[in-house]
Amino acid sequence: MTKKLIIGAQEWGIADADAEGVARLVRDAMLNGARVELTLYDAAGEAVSVFLNGAATPTVVLDLNSGPRPSQMS
Repeated sequence: MTKKLIIGAQEWGIADADAEGVARLVRDAMLNGARVELTLYDAAGEAVSVFLNGAATPTVVLDLNSGPRPSQMS
């Protein structure tokens, strides 16, 4: 699980199989001010439900990059 969603100071993991669906829901929430329920993973790898209110959340970071960063070695 290398994909993640960062909301404020909270970082959540995204299962590879769920990445497209989560990305679609996050985009909808942020662009349309919608409320969505996301199945994500906490730091211990446990599944949790996270409710995102796009109207009240100023920014989120959706990191779907599965490869190493330019400063990282593969």
